[in-house]
Amino acid sequence: MIAWGRFIILLSVLIFFHEFGHFLVARLFGVAVEEFGFGLPPRIWGKRIKGTLYSLNLLPIGGFVQLKGETGEELGFGGTDSFAIKSKLKRVGIVAAGALGNFVLAWLIFAILFNFGMPVQAGKVLVGEVFEGSPAAVSGILPGDYILSLDGTSTKTAVELSQLANARLGKTVSLEFEHKGEQIKVNIVPRAKPPAGEGPLGVSIATAFTTETVPFWQTPFLGLRETARTLSFMVGSLGQMVSDLFQGKGVQVGGPVAIFTYSKIYGNEGLKSFLDFIALISINLVVVNLLPIPALDGGRILLIGVEALRRKKLSPRTEAAINSIGLALLLVLMVLISIRDIRTLL
Repeated sequence: MIAWGRFIILLSVLIFFHEFGHFLVARLFGVAVEEFGFGLPPRIWGKRIKGTLYSLNLLPIGGFVQLKGETGEELGFGGTDSFAIKSKLKRVGIVAAGALGNFVLAWLIFAILFNFGMPVQAGKVLVGEVFEGSPAAVSGILPGDYILSLDGTSTKTAVELSQLANARLGKTVSLEFEHKGEQIKVNIVPRAKPPAGEGPLGVSIATAFTTETVPFWQTPFLGLRETARTLSFMVGSLGQMVSDLFQGKGVQVGGPVAIFTYSKIYGNEGLKSFLDFIALISINLVVVNLLPIPALDGGRILLIGVEALRRKKLSPRTEAAINSIGLALLLVLMVLISIRDIRTLL
């Protein structure tokens, strides 16, 4: 039940910020918001304030915004506060504001996390598992120790250590490691042909991080930098995934089941890990939701672009049909991904 609770919180927060983005920009551009709901129907409570019905709904999963004219009123009907008759630029802004809401959510979370301390590289490599009979085991290295240097060269990251070890296969080299605060030097021979998965030294390694506190006033800027950096990484990863797809390589795509599984894992690791996971999923939604696929916000922006090229609005029926087909395809894809995730993750 706790895992399901975390999952519902995660979805609710992600979707609520997304819809709140649509809400704020719609109001900014003078579009009437008919309903702003928390949760999904059936409705259990509602109150109308200045023309907008604010509702609380039974299913506590996110929220929704119903804009006046969003379903496609014909030009000239519905009044000046209708979404349908706003300029193309304003409609694009309102549609894209959902992704902006998710970007802001990630920014806020990263800023909060930086208040707890900023993770920085510790300048050494953490030893995880030590494989029996390996050069590391023979040298007395234990799980939890830190490798400081190899053959006189500092090893600040796991990548650097791997590169140094692979460049010295079969040669006797000096290795300096830290055990319970004590620095120890040993001679070690990186194996040229280690057993699968063990590596030349016979250890699993990771770059060590420590926490550095920063002044409160810096956290919004650090949060924005981290959000932008993560967004850039995800866009690059998406490009690589598309490239791999066209080359016939396998790609990994997770669905709701994967999100539930990882929300359980990160939730068990504590609040900071769970918040970090929410921020990552929120940035992922920024990227995915702006893809030019019908039924997604990116698809709606694409249709506005088509309208600009045609210099004529698509009929409400045509637009609804395109979005319905896109939604059906997305649902089928989600079901297929969920089936795969159930088989591999649960």
